[in-house]
Amino acid sequence: MAKKASFVALFLLALLILSPWAARAQEQGPIYIVQPGDTLYSIAQRFGVEVAELVRVNGLQDPSLLQPGDRLIIPGFQGVSGILQTHELGFGETLAVAARRFGVGEGDLSRLNRVLNPEQLYVGQALIVATPEEGGELAGFRPHLVLPGRGPLAMAARLGQNPWSLAAKSGRPAGWVLPGDFIWLPSQEGFNPFPPPLEGVVIIPPRGVQGRTVEVQVRSGADVSVEGQLGDWVLVFHPHGQGRWVALQGIHAMQPPGFLELAVQITLPSGQILRFAQPMRVAEGGYPFDPVLYVPEETVDPANTAPEDAQIARIVSRQSEVRHWEGPFQFPAEYTESFPSRFGSRRNYNNMGYTAYHTGLDFYGGVGSPIYAPAAGKVVLAGELKVRGKVTFIDHGWGVYSGMLHQSEILVAEGQMVEAGQLIGYVGRTGRVTGPHLHWEVWVGGIPVDPLEWTERSFPAP
Repeated sequence: MAKKASFVALFLLALLILSPWAARAQEQGPIYIVQPGDTLYSIAQRFGVEVAELVRVNGLQDPSLLQPGDRLIIPGFQGVSGILQTHELGFGETLAVAARRFGVGEGDLSRLNRVLNPEQLYVGQALIVATPEEGGELAGFRPHLVLPGRGPLAMAARLGQNPWSLAAKSGRPAGWVLPGDFIWLPSQEGFNPFPPPLEGVVIIPPRGVQGRTVEVQVRSGADVSVEGQLGDWVLVFHPHGQGRWVALQGIHAMQPPGFLELAVQITLPSGQILRFAQPMRVAEGGYPFDPVLYVPEETVDPANTAPEDAQIARIVSRQSEVRHWEGPFQFPAEYTESFPSRFGSRRNYNNMGYTAYHTGLDFYGGVGSPIYAPAAGKVVLAGELKVRGKVTFIDHGWGVYSGMLHQSEILVAEGQMVEAGQLIGYVGRTGRVTGPHLHWEVWVGGIPVDPLEWTERSFPAP
């Protein structure tokens, strides 16, 4: 009888050990919450694991019954715990910074995201990270710059910490902490990848689009000097209130989709220079191809277009310090329900090929229809040109300009200040046109951008 009882006990123990639920209880790893549209195969592909391993580890009796909201252990990441979620990389967040932020090893983070080259992580990239279970909080960290003449001993004294403990918190031996290095310390204010006195560098939007505007904001608790570059375009930063600097830059409507290097260089009051650089993704604008347009030959002759384009480029490349506009721009014409031609459409003049694009927004209106200033500014060009016809260009400040083309009459003069909504001219059919209309351009950082975005939101962002 005792032998029989022992056999039964051993049999039950074996069932417990071999059961999938027991196997799952022994497995460790991050948890993925199944989303609508997920399949076991797509999840396996996403994390680079075998479907069979997902089935085994999670004790799935019927993988076809997978439902949104189910929790799956992802095998192969035993050193990683928590819930797998998507995190959008901010500017200044490298793989090493993101790993520290979420308490994950760089190797594990690379494998989770199948990163082949950490240097190619771009602003706004969706990164898979592990966050604490519901109710838990991520520890805040922030780098502190070791300044020349203020080594680890001086920094430890300033922060009231032991120098060896200070170095250990940053994951470095005390003797290897040198001026120019960053020491990462816990922060009660959450995670910040920028050292004091910097408060943040924000890119709006984080992903660029052909023919749209990029805004770069730098915030600091002390007076700093800021420079920057986006691809080949130099970013010019303007003070905007206390502790904030803003640069606005248009992306060319025919910029090849892909990546542009975004770099921001900040000179601290101490003279120390900090440089942050990261790729920025540029997406297609989705612009259509217009039918062939037949216009007077002299308006597409390079002998006329080249010098005129150069003249306009010289005007709109200047960056005045004063910002004259406030809030979204107004439409400069009365008919705004529809537009005969929008910004960015690819243009083929006189069957010469699609080598150009529409640099503005066209408005309906007969000869003599009123034209209004879309925002406050200073008139910097008022006259007649061969290609653009009678034009008015307004400098709104900070490298932002409006151009009103093909007018029949101009009511303002160069050097004159105008207010938003002020009558400045009348619609016409001068220059390269097929009929009377108003062509409105907005230039930012020397590049034409879609005027509609300037009517839809305020620049700079709050």
